[in-house]
Amino acid sequence: MQTLAYLVVIIPLVAFSGALAVVLFDISNIHSARQLTKLWTHNIQSYNVSLHRKYVTRPIWEDVSVWCFNRKSEKFRPTLNDVHDFGEVLRHNRSTALFVHGWLQRKTQFADDVKRLALALTDRNYCLVDFETLAHVKLETFADELSPRIATYLAGFVQSLSAIGIPPEQVTLIGEGVTAHLVGHAGHILGGRLGSVIGLDPLGPFYTVGPNLRSTRFTLDPSDALFVQVWYSSIGQLGSPVPLGHQNIYVNGGLHPQPYCACFVKAFGTANLLTQLCSHYFVVEVFKATLDPDIVLLATKCLSYKHFLAGRCEIQPKARVDGSESEMGNFYIETNCQPPFLN
Repeated sequence: MQTLAYLVVIIPLVAFSGALAVVLFDISNIHSARQLTKLWTHNIQSYNVSLHRKYVTRPIWEDVSVWCFNRKSEKFRPTLNDVHDFGEVLRHNRSTALFVHGWLQRKTQFADDVKRLALALTDRNYCLVDFETLAHVKLETFADELSPRIATYLAGFVQSLSAIGIPPEQVTLIGEGVTAHLVGHAGHILGGRLGSVIGLDPLGPFYTVGPNLRSTRFTLDPSDALFVQVWYSSIGQLGSPVPLGHQNIYVNGGLHPQPYCACFVKAFGTANLLTQLCSHYFVVEVFKATLDPDIVLLATKCLSYKHFLAGRCEIQPKARVDGSESEMGNFYIETNCQPPFLN
C-alpha cells in the first residue's frame, strides 16, 4: 500500500462560511508521535496567524451581528445598524436581553432555549449576538484584541436602542467564559448603566488568576451594571475563583469536577482539558434550563459552601435567583445528573 503523502486536517469547530483553510502538511517523513506533534503545532500556529491577519485587522461590524426574535415571523431576524430597522424586529419600550455565545461556540448556543422563552413571555425582546467567525481565533488573541472590539460594538448597539425607547437600564447582557468578561466590558463602556449582566463561569486565566492579567476594565465586576449575577462551575480550573457579582451562584459549590462530568473524570482524570471543559460548560446547561418558563430556580443563600453542606445557613433557606429579584450575596444549588439538572 502506498504511503499516505498528505494529511488533510479537519477542524470541526471551523465550520463557518468563508473560513480559512487549514494549511496541509506532509507526513510522508513522519516516524514518531513527537514529530507529528511538532508539525501539528507549527501548522496550528500558522493557522492562527492567518486568522489574526484576516479578522483582527478588518472592521468589526463585518463579523458581528445581532439577531432578534420576532414572534410574527417565529424566527430570529438580523438587526441592521439602522434605527428604522429596529422597529421591524424589536418591540419599542421593552426590556431587552442579549445572549452572547462563548468562545469556540456557535451563535445557536442559546437559540432554542431563548426562542422557547420568547414564545412564553412576550413582554421582552430577546436577541442573539453572533461573532461566530471570530470565535475560533486563539484564546489569548481573542481576549487581547477581539473581545474589546466586540464589547465596544455591543455597547454602541445597546446605546442605539435608546432611539426606540430602550435605555441601557432596561438591557440585560448574558455571556459565558471569556464572553462573560466581554459583556462586563460593554457595561463598563456604558458607565455601569446596564440594567443587568449575567456571567456564566467567567474565565479565570488571563482575567483573575495567573500571570499577565488583563486590565480591570476588561474584567467582569459589580460596577459593570446595576445588577451583576455570576454563576460558577469550574473554580480552580477554567473558571474564576474570585467572586465577581452582586449575586454569586455556585453550582455544586462551583467546583471542578462537576458531578455530571463523572464519566470524563473516570476516563481522563480531573486535570484533562475535556474534563475541565465539561465542568466549565455545565453551568451553561444549568442556566439554559432556567430559561424554561415553568422552572423557577431556588437557591440557598449561605455564608460558604462548607456551611451549606453542613446545613448551617441562618437566613431564609430558599430564594429566587432568576434575576427578578436582586438580592445580593452568595447562593448555592445542587443539581441532578439528568436534564434539566435542577432539583
